[in-house]
Amino acid sequence: MGDIDISIYYNERRLEAMKQKLAEQGTTIETEMKNMMDVLYETILPREMCDEIDAQVAKEQAQAEAESEAARRFAVYHIRENGEDYHFTSDYFQTVMQSAYRYRLYERGELSDEHKTFADSFVETKPISLEKFYEVCIDMNSDKRITALVEFDLDGGKVSICDSSDNAWWVYNLHDFSVAAYKAYRAVGRSTTDRAITFAEALAGKEIFPPDETEDEAPDEDEDEAPVMRM
Repeated sequence: MGDIDISIYYNERRLEAMKQKLAEQGTTIETEMKNMMDVLYETILPREMCDEIDAQVAKEQAQAEAESEAARRFAVYHIRENGEDYHFTSDYFQTVMQSAYRYRLYERGELSDEHKTFADSFVETKPISLEKFYEVCIDMNSDKRITALVEFDLDGGKVSICDSSDNAWWVYNLHDFSVAAYKAYRAVGRSTTDRAITFAEALAGKEIFPPDETEDEAPDEDEDEAPVMRM
């Protein structure tokens, strides 16, 4: 951040010898050169000037990090598997459809790498506290950066999705969720929009309603038909 590349020419034999020696010490030529540049910086410039520059650099870095965080988009997840609970965000798997396909690959053992848990199969994740997760569940729209809110209950065989429009939850059987992902991704070269349409169509009518609703009893039109997942 604000750094530039510095290139120098140096004898190849000498450089290779130093790289090997530094590798034995658990470091690299790049790391050592940066440390030496820091020493040179503090040696050449007065302390007062260094302090002023460092304060400005810190301010610019903080501003850039704040802007990057504000522009960030991510999905929030809760996964229960083998009695363990995992709460985290993922910047890579930002949509419900992506998470569904990830589950399908994991459940069928078709991921390129082996993972001990489903949560471990997600990338670009950040753990969050249970309190933070509950805060999002109360109002998904409290954080405009959130693109999806999903709970996977692998022990119970179901998945719950929060609808950002009204913060209602919809629950599906994991098998139906996996099949919907298969239908969305089975054709090569399809657009993301087409996949999303196919995914939604495959899940239509597959919702699991609350236990107190029977097949013979239709829900009251004035009531929220979306069930809330209780894990």
